[in-house]
Amino acid sequence: MYSEKKNVLQLVALLKAHGITRIVLSPGSRNAPLTHSFATDTDFTCYSVVDERSAGFFALGIIQATGKPAAVCCTSGTAALNLGPAVAEAYYQQLPLLAVTADRPTAWIGQMDGQTIPQAGLFREITRRSVQLPEIGNEQDEWHCNRLINEAILSLNNGIKGPAHINIPLGEPLFGFNRETLPSVRVIRQSVQGYMIYKEDGYAQRFAGYSKRMIIVGQLPPDNGLTAPLDKLHRKPGVVVLAEQLSNIPVKETSTFDAALYAASEKESDALTPDLIITLGGHIVSKRLKQFLRSANIREHWHISPTGEVADTFQRVTDIVRSDNKTFLDYLAEISPESGTATAPSSSGAKDFRDIWEKACASVTKPDAAFSDLYAAGAFMQALPENISLHLGNSKSVRLAQLFDIPSSANVFCNRGTSGIEGSLSTAAGYAAASNRPTFLLIGDLSFFYDMNGLWNNHRGRNLHILLNNNAGGEIFGMLQGLDKSDALHGYIAAAHTTEAKGWAEQQGFLYLSARNAEELRRHLPRFMDVKSEKPVLLEVFTSMEKNAAQIQSYYHQQKNNNVFI
Repeated sequence: MYSEKKNVLQLVALLKAHGITRIVLSPGSRNAPLTHSFATDTDFTCYSVVDERSAGFFALGIIQATGKPAAVCCTSGTAALNLGPAVAEAYYQQLPLLAVTADRPTAWIGQMDGQTIPQAGLFREITRRSVQLPEIGNEQDEWHCNRLINEAILSLNNGIKGPAHINIPLGEPLFGFNRETLPSVRVIRQSVQGYMIYKEDGYAQRFAGYSKRMIIVGQLPPDNGLTAPLDKLHRKPGVVVLAEQLSNIPVKETSTFDAALYAASEKESDALTPDLIITLGGHIVSKRLKQFLRSANIREHWHISPTGEVADTFQRVTDIVRSDNKTFLDYLAEISPESGTATAPSSSGAKDFRDIWEKACASVTKPDAAFSDLYAAGAFMQALPENISLHLGNSKSVRLAQLFDIPSSANVFCNRGTSGIEGSLSTAAGYAAASNRPTFLLIGDLSFFYDMNGLWNNHRGRNLHILLNNNAGGEIFGMLQGLDKSDALHGYIAAAHTTEAKGWAEQQGFLYLSARNAEELRRHLPRFMDVKSEKPVLLEVFTSMEKNAAQIQSYYHQQKNNNVFI
């Protein structure tokens, strides 16, 4: 029988799944749920060592003898401190020692209760990974706990071997041992770099064994060298490539995937669900895609991670592929359908997955909006000249831009690492100052005025063109369900204002243009887009928050009426 503590069950099950079955145990009550669960499971070889300092070094001896990771587990308080010398030795000898320290619930740290010291991050500077597990109260806690344990275990041999620390808070009652079996847990595997390793891990057979495969490309720099292998993969039967503009990968056939997902019925969503996901690059803008895949029945998710870092955006990661993007994509592109095995979990009888996706995306119409931010963004995107660099403000600007095509020669940038609004203008200004390339920025009013000092310097190039959508506030907040009913929305959350950019722009040497209707916008666009302009240009478009929200809602609702793809 195992402990009833869910974080204990996750830890025990994952240690077993990863093959860490030699455990050195020191006595104590706080770690009793762990001790009992290890000691009563015959798959584990347990060693009892009373002195924690000695226990840590005892575990190092096991590692030296077996060449495999071992764990040492102790109770809370100063017991955990006594593991320090062994953890330090493991760090400098590069030995895969896993230190597991039981702890009191976080709320009791520093409250003069027994054996409570700050244990989270206790060995942070001398471990490859140090994690604090949550006490599990819901599904998200369980996913988080599972991911953290996998990360700690993987760090034991993440190119360089070394120790890891798992601190596990356990609240009372501690001594409920009523679970007969361990839960089924998600095991995240990690490859080692190299073609031969990929073959040993069976990636060719696994890839070819699925008929519904999806490659999702996150944010990447321009000239990333991935267009050719992704194009080759995209032509394979049953392979879909989803790439937003920030990926700098041109994929026209499925570029409207966000709206297609909005339009899909439950049955159609099932047909759009992949068996295998492969992800690479940075952040994805589409919240709808994240929600779709987090709730979908995905069989495998491989994330290409050159550093081995675990990124689990869709909460479905099964494999961390340690490789640069191009090497692994080239490897997959060479795989023939015959590489699959008869026992691979393929989706027999499924329609061609790529055809279903392309038909779904083809049913999405381009926005045909009245004058609004949506209208202005469309006019801006469709008028962009070739061979330019496009910068996108965070929040609404980057989302509007995904609804339109852009020149394939454009280089696209956005500060999506943290998705904050504070530096979009400054980044575009810095890029324009260091580049001769025409630089265009689409930005909203809160982002612009927050960062207006980005124009307050002596390095303003005439190659900088800014389209400012000024709707007098943070209009995107009014589009969030529930928040639109808040009494604080207008004055505090959306920060409504009456500020205009004219005086500031002209003072900083910009050619200033403004548009309050579609006719004025059409009249100014040619001058705004002129890459031979003698001055930097700012075009301020004044719109209404209420009309903007209505146009966006109308556009997405229209897609449901157009949906005829399955």
